[in-house]
Amino acid sequence: MRFEDITVVVQGPVQNYAARAMDEGITQRCLQSIRTYLPGAKIILSTWEDQDLNNLDFDQLLLNQDPGTNIRYFTAPDKPKLFNNNRQIVSTLNGLAAVSTKYALKIRTDNYLISNDFVALFEQPLIRQAEQSVFQQRIVISNTFSRKYAKGKPVAYHLSDFFYFGLTQDLLKLWDIPLQDNYDLSQQHQVSPHYPDFPIDCTQMFWQEGLKQFNQQIELLHLHDLAGDKLKASEAFIANNLIIAEPEKIGLALCQKFLGKSRANRTRGKCSFYQLSDWHALYRKYCDPSHPLPYPALFKLFLQRLIYVFPSRFETKMKIISRTKKMHRYSQILAKDSK
Repeated sequence: MRFEDITVVVQGPVQNYAARAMDEGITQRCLQSIRTYLPGAKIILSTWEDQDLNNLDFDQLLLNQDPGTNIRYFTAPDKPKLFNNNRQIVSTLNGLAAVSTKYALKIRTDNYLISNDFVALFEQPLIRQAEQSVFQQRIVISNTFSRKYAKGKPVAYHLSDFFYFGLTQDLLKLWDIPLQDNYDLSQQHQVSPHYPDFPIDCTQMFWQEGLKQFNQQIELLHLHDLAGDKLKASEAFIANNLIIAEPEKIGLALCQKFLGKSRANRTRGKCSFYQLSDWHALYRKYCDPSHPLPYPALFKLFLQRLIYVFPSRFETKMKIISRTKKMHRYSQILAKDSK
């Protein structure tokens, strides 16, 4: 693959964005890392109006109108939970729409490259099941927040939104999704969809919306919704359409927010994510029964999950009981406010 055939969409606020704390100089580092590890690739910076762009090295600039935050649910009747989902959709989709090369890489403004190993992962000769293949080729993504387990329990389509590499047409399909409406508490009469179950994660929402154009039946009612064959469908999709690997294995470095003592960097958090060894197991199960498995890595991962992941299922069960008790009180408040 020629690096000249790759366009990198760097999306999000630049490092001086007052409303969001970011590592000093992280966007400059991101852009410079692309020049270092993908020489000849084009860089599109897709960010917001009214930002200081001094000393930022890019080939094309997109200044998007800020759609603002969106409310996905409430933690209590008077506490809306705000997210940047629409901001991510706008900056990512507009950036990808401006790409003219065959391949595209989508990366956040607060992450950066430490290698181009993702290219070698992408170019592996791999088998696919035609009936399960949504994209023209697999997309390489980071395992950070690509959860196999959430709150100790298995989850479907809980896939990272940090990093994507693949055919431009495939990434465009994935991100051609509508902006999200604010959750209407007065209409729903509960603080979150399907309360007391936990609402779906933002990453589940992104993938669910992106995949609806291929399969209208994909719909998760809550975080742990595995009704029917949803888990099997999620695993088959991953095996045939993605390659999931740890940041260091694809050549990605994360900002300090996700390092140090952050939950995403602790053993308990990391082993709940899909690992490359997990992906190999899914690939063998759904695509190629002769594919060799990294048994030592899988055994180590099982032991870690035995210690850090599976015991939290009891904690989650107790939280659901607590949320059930709150549900009656919240219902009374919402009924009173609607009168």
